[in-house]
This record gives sequence, structure tokens and C-alpha cells, in this order.
Amino acid sequence: MNQLKPMIIVLLMLTSALAGCTGTDGAEGVPGLQGETGQQGPPGIQGETGSAGADGQNGANGMDVNESRIAQLEAELASKDATIAILLGNISDMEEELEAVDDVIEMYYMMFVQIQNDMNDLESNLMDEINWVNNTVNWAYMDLASANLYNVNLRYANLSNANLIGANLRYANLIGANLSNAYLDSADLTGATLTGVNWDWAICPDGTAAYYHGQTCENNL
Repeated sequence: MNQLKPMIIVLLMLTSALAGCTGTDGAEGVPGLQGETGQQGPPGIQGETGSAGADGQNGANGMDVNESRIAQLEAELASKDATIAILLGNISDMEEELEAVDDVIEMYYMMFVQIQNDMNDLESNLMDEINWVNNTVNWAYMDLASANLYNVNLRYANLSNANLIGANLRYANLIGANLSNAYLDSADLTGATLTGVNWDWAICPDGTAAYYHGQTCENNL
């Protein structure tokens, strides 16, 4: 059967050729049947497989994203803590300085208060002095021989040229009194206050002249 198919195909081809030579061209013939597919050849031999390369070194353990961010935040937090510690130290130093300044201010304030009080006292004393001067006893040229002036307030009194021979002036207040040219022979001035007395040309209680003692009788009572 297999040999019959090629012979039929050859006869058909010859018939077609003769028909073309003797007559007019006829219609195109129907294509012949396709021959059978040939058998597949044997598979080729596969080459040898190459040897595997050496194993690479194990990589370091990686850090995941969250751990890296946490480490970054912890570093920033440590930096902030250090800054806060410095600022707290500065604040502590400033507080100590402020306390020292407060102490100085308080000290100066107390000094100011004391000075103000002293000024008030001085002003009051000055007014007292002025009042005493304006209201002093004026016994100039008076005869006060043997007069009893025990503990009498003669502050700023005018006793110039007065006769005080043998007068009792024990514990008298003679602050700022004017005893110039006064006669004080035998006068008793025991315990008298004699601050600021004017002794010019007076006769002292011991009978000597103030002129010979530097115009004072304080050492010749």
C-alpha cells in the first residue's frame, strides 16, 4: 500500500504535463496529499554538569527598620537629656547668684532704713537744738552769787559776764552754755554737763583765768 501512493502521484503528474502540452490550460488541480512525517531521531547526549562553587560567608545579622528608628530616637533623647542637665545646672547657678543678690539688696535696704532712722533722729535733735537756742535762758550780767542752781537745765543759756561766785551748779546741764567773762570763783560744778561750753575770759572755779588754760576751765573746776 505504501508503494502504491507514490506511483499514483507520478501518473497524475505525467497526465497533467501531457494535458498541458496538447490542450488548453485547464483548471488548477487539487493539491496532493501530504506525505507522512518522518520518525524523530534519537536524542543527543547531554554534556556534564559543572561543579558547584564554594559557599559564600554568612552575612551579619541585619537590624530591622523599627530597631534602627528606636536607636536613633534613644540617641536623640540622650542628647536632649544632656542639654537639660546643662540648663538645670545653669539655672541652679543663676538661682545661687540671685540669692546672693537678694542678700545684698536686703543688706542695703536695712542700711537704708537705718540711715533714714538716723536722719529722722538728727532732724528731731536739730529741731530740739533750734528750739533750745530760741528759748534759752538769758542771764547775762546777772548777779547769781551763791545761787542754788542744782540740776538746773541751762542748756545753751547765756551766762556771759554773770556773777556765779560760790554758786551751786552741781549736775546742772550747761551744754552749749555761754560762760564767757563769767565769774565762777568757788562755784561747785560737780557732775555738771559741760559739753560745748564757751569759757572765753572766764574766771574758773579754782580762781584762775581761763585765758591761762587755753580759754577753758574744764580742768580747773
